Amino acid sequence: MANDSDVINKLRAKYGASSVDNAVRLHPTDFADVMRWRDEMDPQYARLQFEYTYGGLMKRGVLTERMRLLVVIAQCAAMAELEYLESSIRAALNEGVAVREILEILLQTTVYVGMPKINRAARVFYDIVKDTEHMAVLRKTQPPMEGRNAERSLDAERAAWSVTDERFPTREAMLKKYGWHGISAGLRLQPTHHPEAIMRMDRTDQNFLKHWLDFIYGGMYVRGVLDDKTRILCVVGVCTALDEMVQGENHVRAALALGATAREVQEVAVQSTQYWGMPRSLRTMAILERVLREQGRFAELTDTQLPLPARET
Repeated sequence: MANDSDVINKLRAKYGASSVDNAVRLHPTDFADVMRWRDEMDPQYARLQFEYTYGGLMKRGVLTERMRLLVVIAQCAAMAELEYLESSIRAALNEGVAVREILEILLQTTVYVGMPKINRAARVFYDIVKDTEHMAVLRKTQPPMEGRNAERSLDAERAAWSVTDERFPTREAMLKKYGWHGISAGLRLQPTHHPEAIMRMDRTDQNFLKHWLDFIYGGMYVRGVLDDKTRILCVVGVCTALDEMVQGENHVRAALALGATAREVQEVAVQSTQYWGMPRSLRTMAILERVLREQGRFAELTDTQLPLPARET
């Protein structure tokens, strides 16, 4: 069997040097093996898939490599796609993405898919970084055990709330009953649906509501490892992969409110087509278009289109 260098040289001549080099840069441990069987069994499919992925989508440059890889890592964890998760983690480390940020997006995904999937994903991550300099970095960059709520100010955060009294008439009572840290974080990060969720759960299960607020909003969402924009774009990606369009719309709205551009949100869905298929990704795109039209912002997409791609000769 030809070694990887022979395979890659053959692929460079057959499919285009720049795209192959881009693929090798991103996935040096498994690209040659995947392309070996594709090229042997069906070269037309290999060409179509290769040009779409490495010659096309991964060269668009709308998202930074850091952002794109963190989204893919979160999606692979959510879908329990462990083989590609390992490849993506290694790609992120090769690209210089902070090891603490890679771990953080895995941990944040717990909120959306629960412990079993994240336990499996975290073991993949652990096996990659154990006995390396990355583990030493993780030990040095651990968030404080008690969290970061002591650094927060209710008065300062009130200024960032955009929810009216009419929408959340019981707000002050809820602040006293459950504490302000989780409620305030939700009002700032997810104003489109947080008040209604609090009032609904207060009516039906106040014990769970307290645990929910403390774990997610007063805990996970304010750890300070990832910026809010990065975290929420990864959540849009997770919702796309899971085909969860109700929460997906909530997080599309939250991403736009937290400073993500319309083009960046669209790009999460665009990049997702290669991993999770067209139907789910196109539904996210349709939701984004509807939200932008509703907000009078649709020109933010139509006026920022990328030029038509030039074919590599």
